[in-house]
Amino acid sequence: MSMQPAAFEGTVPPESEGERLDVWLSRAEGSPTRSHLQKLIVAGSVLVNGLSVRKNYRIAGGDRISMTDTDAEAPGEPTPENLPLSVLYEDDYCLAIDKPAGIVVHPGNGNRTGTIVNALLYHMGKKLSDGSLPERPGIVHRLDKETSGVLLVAKTNGAHAALAAAFAARSVKKEYLGFCIGLPSDAEGVIDIPLARSRKDPVKRAADPHGKSATTEFRTLSAKSGISLVLFMPRTGRTHQIRVHCSSRGFPILGDTLYGGGSGRLLQVAPLDRPLAVKMLGCFDRHALHAWKITFPHPFLEKSVTVTAPLPEDFRRGLLLMGEIDRFSGDVS
Repeated sequence: MSMQPAAFEGTVPPESEGERLDVWLSRAEGSPTRSHLQKLIVAGSVLVNGLSVRKNYRIAGGDRISMTDTDAEAPGEPTPENLPLSVLYEDDYCLAIDKPAGIVVHPGNGNRTGTIVNALLYHMGKKLSDGSLPERPGIVHRLDKETSGVLLVAKTNGAHAALAAAFAARSVKKEYLGFCIGLPSDAEGVIDIPLARSRKDPVKRAADPHGKSATTEFRTLSAKSGISLVLFMPRTGRTHQIRVHCSSRGFPILGDTLYGGGSGRLLQVAPLDRPLAVKMLGCFDRHALHAWKITFPHPFLEKSVTVTAPLPEDFRRGLLLMGEIDRFSGDVS
């Protein structure tokens, strides 16, 4: 397999002040694993303001980070791996799986193994579409690494083309559940803010009038002690879309340290409400966003298919604290 250097440059935003360098770098697209990042830091391949640092270095707002990894592998054919795979729906043309939080969807620089694609290749063999790139067989759309829930996969090239067209035509309905710090100003509404890669931090996306169109419909389901439970129905599928839209409107996703939903945000919660808000944050070791449902026009069976992902344990703990667990004995109403 050919080798190519992987490079990264970025500036630390103020809200990431105090994070470990390796943790911050691990969120960059195509970033190596944390263990590999630590080796690069020790080897002097990661520089902070032009200088080598220790692997436990805590970053400061405004730090300029650069990384070069000459051992990074160029993307290529992924290998099958016997990893757990929870199938929610399957027919001759497509399937839907329940993606756990913390798992990358497809291989890339620094993530050659342990992805959803590696698991799919083991369990499905060659019964997957060719995909848009060699390292993405079957993958029609993606979820962020820390987002859990329904992921739709194509088994044939015909199904892949039809599903991709359905996503492009916005005829696929996606529903996400999220806990947010703060409360939307309206009980329901639409956020329409174009997004682009941040000029200050290439890890992030940001509101940009010249960016790609991005639209998210939302409905507040409940609120308690400075935390809200929100149903999101994104009409487009931009990277980090829901997370950026929530942050831009002042109610970031709980646990989303990249977009202002970390522990520091709890200082904006009223003191009497803060104890429960702190407990809610303690339920999650990731951002609290779950791809709950997807409804799509089946490409060949002339019917609409709805697939629902069960609530992961961290969401169930949060719902219990909010007194909302009974709401999910059936559909959201």
